[in-house]
Amino acid sequence: MNKVIKNKPSIEAKIEMSQFYISEGKDIVESFCSNLEANDGNCLILDTIDNLHDVLLKEVKGRSFVDLSETIKSQQGFGINKPCHPKALAHIQVLIIPGKIGVAENGAVWVDDEVMQHIRVLPFIVERTVFILNKSQIVPTMHHAYQTLGKVKTGFGTFIAGPSKTGDIEQNLVIGAHGALSHLVILVSPRGYEVRQLL
Repeated sequence: MNKVIKNKPSIEAKIEMSQFYISEGKDIVESFCSNLEANDGNCLILDTIDNLHDVLLKEVKGRSFVDLSETIKSQQGFGINKPCHPKALAHIQVLIIPGKIGVAENGAVWVDDEVMQHIRVLPFIVERTVFILNKSQIVPTMHHAYQTLGKVKTGFGTFIAGPSKTGDIEQNLVIGAHGALSHLVILVSPRGYEVRQLL
């Protein structure tokens, strides 16, 4: 007990955010991608926004999809114009969705009610999620992400870092138990893709 008391930090102790910046010579985008891939997700960096439409069409591959980024114009996806029951979305296979914040330390992407159009089940009911994230919106750590989120008012929101996984079933790793089977983040140039800024 004395050891716990002795090593308990003072309530005034303050952790400098600079301690949490990415190290080991990696830049923030490289760290994001490597940590996402460690979570069984995939990362694609586009040098030019001109390729985005074609890349998304390849991701869809004729499957049923919802494009909340409104990038695919030449092919009709499932339109969401008003709140609907989750059962109406059961046939959707691919979700294309803008991300608001990326976190380099774990490859997570933040999405909220605004980008999900208040249909919270969408990222969890589909087989494949495709996030579009501006590279300028990647922060080093969760500390930085929460610092940013603390400045805004939002309803529901969640961090998603890779496909759904659980080890609770007889200690076997199961992919897709609670959400998507596969997960892709497309990183685009800060100047090439305009998304609604979080702040």
